[in-house]
Amino acid sequence: MSTPTIMVLLPKKSGDPTEYVSEWGEAAIKVFKNYNVVPIRGVDVTYDRVSEALYTYRPRVLISFSHGCPTSIIGQKECVVTRKFTFDELLSKPNYNEIVQPLYYQSGCRHTCKLEDPCSIICSRETNLKYLKDTIVIAVCCYTGSQLANCAVMYGVPVYFGYKNLLLFPTDDVKSEDIFKEVHLEIFKPLAAGYTVREAEMAINIYETNMIKQYK
Repeated sequence: MSTPTIMVLLPKKSGDPTEYVSEWGEAAIKVFKNYNVVPIRGVDVTYDRVSEALYTYRPRVLISFSHGCPTSIIGQKECVVTRKFTFDELLSKPNYNEIVQPLYYQSGCRHTCKLEDPCSIICSRETNLKYLKDTIVIAVCCYTGSQLANCAVMYGVPVYFGYKNLLLFPTDDVKSEDIFKEVHLEIFKPLAAGYTVREAEMAINIYETNMIKQYK
């Protein structure tokens, strides 16, 4: 049996949340030391590079430590895993919650993600979710647990872990952000040890509960 591939996306910008979460990603890579890990870092986290890697490696797990919006995982300067609405879909589904609200977040990427070239509201690129069939997706980023997650499941993603809202964490001189790093690492440890996704989810829930009790 071949060793499963774990792909990890690690965009990183100075003074940006990715400066911290990329460190979480490097720690996650160490957790999967017995697997075939394919990291994509910094300026290499582009739509073309990620799409090519997904097609080539067909990873068992894709993990992204990055920015996100309701319909996309965002890389260094652009959306890298995307399912944006076509003109036909916009015309056939005139529903505010389903269409307009995600586009509102998406058009605001310049402010939340510090993208040099903010996302277009209507993406002309072909979705690359088709390369994620049978891949577990863990998105440590904002918002992708809504529209993108729902669509990913339609494309054959068996499990999508993601946030439906903002992912917020403190940063300070005593490295409070490390507490949040450890919480996220708890989901990777059971997976790396061969446990099921459900067991990994139970493990992180128990860990979160204990952390809340400790710091309450």
